[in-house]
Amino acid sequence: MLRKTAFCFLLLGLFLSLFSCGPSEEELMLAQFQTDLEIANSAIDSLNYTVESSNLLIDEMRALVDSTQYVNDKLLESVQKLSREVRQWRQLANEYQQNNKKLTTEIERLKVEKQADRQAIAQLRSQADSLGGELLDAHTSIRRQSDHIREMEVDLAKAQDEVDELRRGKTSVNLYVATEQFLKENGYLETSRSPLSAFRKSFKLVKKLDPTDPAVRLVAVGESVALNGKLDRMVDRFGKLKKGNDFKLQKEAGQETATFVNEMLGGVDVLAVIKE
Repeated sequence: MLRKTAFCFLLLGLFLSLFSCGPSEEELMLAQFQTDLEIANSAIDSLNYTVESSNLLIDEMRALVDSTQYVNDKLLESVQKLSREVRQWRQLANEYQQNNKKLTTEIERLKVEKQADRQAIAQLRSQADSLGGELLDAHTSIRRQSDHIREMEVDLAKAQDEVDELRRGKTSVNLYVATEQFLKENGYLETSRSPLSAFRKSFKLVKKLDPTDPAVRLVAVGESVALNGKLDRMVDRFGKLKKGNDFKLQKEAGQETATFVNEMLGGVDVLAVIKE
């Protein structure tokens, strides 16, 4: 269509120079048409700037996606779609700009020959308006896609934070510190006595801890945590943890602190049973 437009623009010049004697109506229309061409060129420059900005945004998004193992398929699809649209509309804008330059040269040449035609001017104006509408649609589409990618960038950042939190959870212990009575009443702890020994009491965690519960602490292996009381024992779903092998207990400034040392406890739920 753009080549047809360029050809029509050539026809415009063949009739422009007929009205060179004085500012005739056709010359006024020609002058207005040149003004429209300048406006269209400005719009092309603006679109090119927007396209360049979109390309920079695409490069940033690709770099972000390459830097993480968490890949959002929907985001990649949007980026690829936008890249195709940018290439399409950049080609359209470049072709339109080249045709404008050719048309300007032809107008200057045809002014000397003094020929003009109202119908040709009207047809060229209509085609120029149509192409301008396409450029506006392209500009709107690219801006809309850019906004969508920015939203997806925010979603990807949130997802990365969640991934980091999950990774941290795999190397940390979910710890609930409370008294034996409280843990029993809330269904976390179960105790029993062995038939062979009436004096020996066993403990077991029987209810999964909720990581979103404010009372549940996320303690990294090797990190110390204050117990706010005197520890009776540490318990997981298999029973009692061994002091020295699974955790260490220290007393600082009159307060007991525990440090988990067994890396196999990463991601495990543990109860710290505090003495009454």
